[in-house]
Amino acid sequence: METLEEMNRRLRRIFRGEEGFGDGPSAEQARRYRLTELLPLVVEAAKINSTELPRERIDLLVSLSGFSPETTIIAFRLLQPARLMIIGSDATWASLDTIQSALGLSLSQFWAHPVEPTDPMKIYQLIKEAVRTASTGAAERPNVLIDITGGKKVMSASATLAAAQLDLPMCYIDSTFDAELRQSVPGTERLVIIPNPTKMFADRELDAALVAFKHGAFTAAKERFAEVAESAYEPARARFLRDLASVYEAWCDLNFAEIGNRVRILKSRLTDPGHQLSVDALRRLRVQLEFLDALTATTDSSLLLSFHLLGQHYLRLGRNDFGALLCYRTVESCFAQRLAGIAPGFRTGSPDYALLTDDVNDLEARYREVSTEVHGTPPAGLPALIALMDSALLLRALDDPLLRQLDLSSGRGLQRLKNIILVRNHSVLAHGTETIDPKLGKQLGDLALRSLRAFWRLRFDGEDVRDRIVDLTFLVDV
Repeated sequence: METLEEMNRRLRRIFRGEEGFGDGPSAEQARRYRLTELLPLVVEAAKINSTELPRERIDLLVSLSGFSPETTIIAFRLLQPARLMIIGSDATWASLDTIQSALGLSLSQFWAHPVEPTDPMKIYQLIKEAVRTASTGAAERPNVLIDITGGKKVMSASATLAAAQLDLPMCYIDSTFDAELRQSVPGTERLVIIPNPTKMFADRELDAALVAFKHGAFTAAKERFAEVAESAYEPARARFLRDLASVYEAWCDLNFAEIGNRVRILKSRLTDPGHQLSVDALRRLRVQLEFLDALTATTDSSLLLSFHLLGQHYLRLGRNDFGALLCYRTVESCFAQRLAGIAPGFRTGSPDYALLTDDVNDLEARYREVSTEVHGTPPAGLPALIALMDSALLLRALDDPLLRQLDLSSGRGLQRLKNIILVRNHSVLAHGTETIDPKLGKQLGDLALRSLRAFWRLRFDGEDVRDRIVDLTFLVDV
């Protein structure tokens, strides 16, 4: 039996007219010799040359085919798909019988579609329909591969676009070109698998993940960044953003069980040399991670700041009910912590009024007076459970400077607060069935910020909390 090298020399003699192989011009004789005699050895050599042969079953091979059927036959033999679809121009049709005969395919395994090579939409539609019909009915998606070796260049470009749109991998038969024969050198062929272009370069998926991230959809962003990190050529940025989105997700959920672990992962990611942050972004991120460490210890001031930060975050996203709820919690916490600051150990959930004053009866009388001015009817006594409005009335009865700084020390000011609270209580996230409109959301947001600033000044010796708010606001341009 002749070796591949000997058959290659014979092929060249036939092509030059120095030896015959049937009828017709020497080029036609050489082509016939390649397909009938050389091709089995070429396929065996291609199996040895190919290092990327997929292990999983290929449900469908979509092959672009032109004048020569050789690359389609080689690709099929290497991949052994369950079915074959050929897309080609009119020149392909002369080769269909050769392909079917060489591969021994039944009609249920093999079909072909003629196309105008310059019609990319038709090629896309054919491939899309092929993917749909290749489904076996199982839950998983069919494994479809597009062979872009044959056909005109414009067909290959169209198929590549279809692969990108449909998230499909591609392959082609690479080889050494013979300038004399104007074909590949037999035996140099190898199969090359090309991942979906958007997976290989990941730019489009990264952009989509960044949009989700900038809009505060941290769970979706985290999942998308994770996918990009698995396929990107330079995955460091995607890994960092995945872990940052994971931290922000837990922060938004106030998921204390997860925040600590995710912060530790992100801290280790800061040493990854593949992605560099700006000096200011790195400084702010370190401040945020330190803050989250304090938050997991559930310190009152860090939780209060989180209520405000998350409330403003949701209001910016137009999620007014969530924003209003957190702004309400901000004001409520400011008042509650102010009472606890006056009398350490005082708790709004189980108030011990003797901690606030030596004369509880006098405090009750003043509370009744203030409450009657705002509500119109006197209360039964000091509240057993202190809600936001109750804490405001108590602070007013104590003549606390917090309410003066908020312009809530008068009956009119407290009435305005009451009206805001009543409307907020109609929210579906409170006690009603209505939604918070942007106007009320802004009112609550402004009240929350003013309350936080006033409380912070009194608690921390005149410190302006706005600088901390800037540092702790979610990073978006990273």
